[in-house]
Amino acid sequence: QEKATEMLYKLGLDYSSRRDLESRWSIRNSSKSGENHRILFQWYEWERQAPYPFTACLAHVEIIEKGNGVVTWIAGVLDHNDGCRSSFLERRPPVPLHEHIYEVALEQLRKLKWCKVIDKNQEMITSKSYHGMDQYDPATANVRYLFLPSDHASLYRKAAKSIGIDARQLPQVNIEEWLTPESPRYNPQLAGAVFHYSARIEAEDRFEICISTPEMDDAARKYAHHSQFILDGTFGICSSRLLLFIALAVDEDRKGLPIALFLFSASTKAKATHASYDTNILTRLLLAWKNSLENKFGSFQPYSCITDTDTKERGAVIAVWPQMILLICRF
Repeated sequence: QEKATEMLYKLGLDYSSRRDLESRWSIRNSSKSGENHRILFQWYEWERQAPYPFTACLAHVEIIEKGNGVVTWIAGVLDHNDGCRSSFLERRPPVPLHEHIYEVALEQLRKLKWCKVIDKNQEMITSKSYHGMDQYDPATANVRYLFLPSDHASLYRKAAKSIGIDARQLPQVNIEEWLTPESPRYNPQLAGAVFHYSARIEAEDRFEICISTPEMDDAARKYAHHSQFILDGTFGICSSRLLLFIALAVDEDRKGLPIALFLFSASTKAKATHASYDTNILTRLLLAWKNSLENKFGSFQPYSCITDTDTKERGAVIAVWPQMILLICRF
């Protein structure tokens, strides 16, 4: 271990050197198997924010270490080319955001108290409550406390990881694993709330997923059965070409409660996402919702439905509930 520690120090890959802002090494791959952690470092200036010129250096090091820090493997191309050895900093290296800023931001995202976010942050800045801020010197510090627009991507990745979303995989892969009982990432709570799911297998297929939690089912039975619900669509909910239709019921306090969510992808041939649906797909999804509630409660028969002037929505509602009274909303 002494030789391994000495070698890593000479290579600039000991723990303290890895955190150095002027380090030229970049982690290209990282994986864990049991207690072993494999890391591949590479001299990869042109695809990272290292402030060094590109010299086509082939140096790379593969390290396998255990959780207690014991190094069991060091291999790779350890020699650098002449241009690499003689290169210098061309600009100031980027300073990373302090990890405590991310922790506080994630906690605020979980609590969703937007009105208090600014006041809380101002209070912590004034009292220097962020970790290490009482000894912070911008001229020498290797961290910063100012959240920049470029930090949003890292925050979103950390937020996704905190709720079990693997941002390295495609969204459809995550969903498939959550809903597949044989998958190690199977989520029974989410799977129990999905009453209709259709994966996109072929290019012309649509991705479809409809969600209604047990609480939403109870609200549908209580407030929409032999009563009224509202149906409307919304678009531009994310960067993907997805459409979302929401069924709402009104409770005794005259507040709207979502009782079903119908999410599906636009057709690959459609030029406009917001127009990529028809009566047939809405009918199929509404019928799946009706069947799900009837299997659970025995019957589900709303008397009226409020929509806008969209004939596709209105046609789908009538197709599922022929005796339905259709009302047009007023704005």
